[in-house]
Amino acid sequence: MKDDKVKPQVVVNTAPRPYVFCFYVSGHGWGHATRANQIISDILRLPAQHTVYVISNASSFIFQGVIDIGAHYRQADIDAGVVQPLAYTVDRHQTIDNLRQFLRRRPDTLRTEIEWLQSVRADCVICDAPFLPCAAAAGAKIPAVIASNFTFDEVYHGLCEGDALDKEIHELVQVVIDDYRNADLLVRLPGAIRIPSFEAADDLVPQTPIGATSRGIVNGKLQLPFVSAANVASSRVDGIVSEPLQQLQRFDRRIVDVPLVFRKHHTPRDKVLAALGIPKEIYESHGVLLLSFGGQVLGQLASYHASTPLPPGWICIVCGTPDGVDLPNLFYRAPKDAYVPDLTNAADVVLGKLGYGTCSECISTSTPFVYVPRPQFIEEYGLRKLMVDQGSAVELDRHDFEAGRWADAILRASKMPGTCREPARLVGHDGGPVAARTIEQFVAEWHAFHHTTLITHTTLAEKPISADTAANLSYTTAI
Repeated sequence: MKDDKVKPQVVVNTAPRPYVFCFYVSGHGWGHATRANQIISDILRLPAQHTVYVISNASSFIFQGVIDIGAHYRQADIDAGVVQPLAYTVDRHQTIDNLRQFLRRRPDTLRTEIEWLQSVRADCVICDAPFLPCAAAAGAKIPAVIASNFTFDEVYHGLCEGDALDKEIHELVQVVIDDYRNADLLVRLPGAIRIPSFEAADDLVPQTPIGATSRGIVNGKLQLPFVSAANVASSRVDGIVSEPLQQLQRFDRRIVDVPLVFRKHHTPRDKVLAALGIPKEIYESHGVLLLSFGGQVLGQLASYHASTPLPPGWICIVCGTPDGVDLPNLFYRAPKDAYVPDLTNAADVVLGKLGYGTCSECISTSTPFVYVPRPQFIEEYGLRKLMVDQGSAVELDRHDFEAGRWADAILRASKMPGTCREPARLVGHDGGPVAARTIEQFVAEWHAFHHTTLITHTTLAEKPISADTAANLSYTTAI
């Protein structure tokens, strides 16, 4: 007999409304903060007039630019990070000990973050790239986004060395992966490595598809933005609908590869160099090296008074050196609040470590890069491929760097173009706006999907939503 019962028709609006975004930023290095700042700026520029909180254990100083245009800063211990005695080395045992201690505090930290997210009526968590906030988002029943070129699970896993510590590393890393799996969107930046919570892949660095005539723009993708499905299941249990219905109606987790996200330079080269006190006759007749290790302090420069590490006819601008350090002749100190993209654009060559911020800003300004490798930090493999495909890079052995033998690498780099010479393969420079729009639309779709799922489940059960359930679903009122 035909069932004449009218099935529920649920119509939802997926147009963006003003959302409350909570952007959690790792305090490890400046690269996370600089690219997060760019995405935050682009979110704040969207017509919907969103609210953005930035949460980090890094100093508010790094986020002053976005605070000035409306972002709200909150200091919180949300990140285990990585311990680096030098800009290019990792203290393996201290890093794992810090992770161990952080995970012991996890229940209390998680409870605090869930309560805070609920208190500000958050609509979405974005992570670059702490893992615990993804779990906090699930606890607060809101979506989570990872916006990064790597996640710390793979970094910690890269510290395995075949000894007794490896077993504990694997156990700790599994907790980290499970937290990341609470996110439903990965905005994958150029220079990526494998991200285990979204993609089960054999290769550490994304590969270009077999048969492609090009080496790929970035991350093995021939055009950007590029959307693909995650092949790793979510770990979230929303507690809103029954588990059988969740299995039938799961939100499709996705990966969106975006163009380059970076801070743009603003000030002309001559004004930047003059503001540093460099005479015009010097910067017009000398090559300019920028020495920058992502905000980390360099203390060995005082030893170069007797013998300069620079090639003849070169000067050096130094970021991150303490005020008390007496710089050698032809070395110029950049102020603490210097805008590094302007310095990068003013330089002929940059010398530093392979970090996302430095790589992206070198590519955007066509500045050749001399890098000191950090073999213990596995993110480097993706960034090295990015520099090979999109920029110009020369490796300088750590021992040569420490001994002041820089000249040959600097001169080799200075003869390179600093950018990809194949226009068809050049990565786009609009990753910030693309990421902002992608995240905004994802949040609208995610809330609409969960609103529909809840109504469908309630209708099938033929009972109204309880007051307690409705109170926990503040996001449905705006759809």
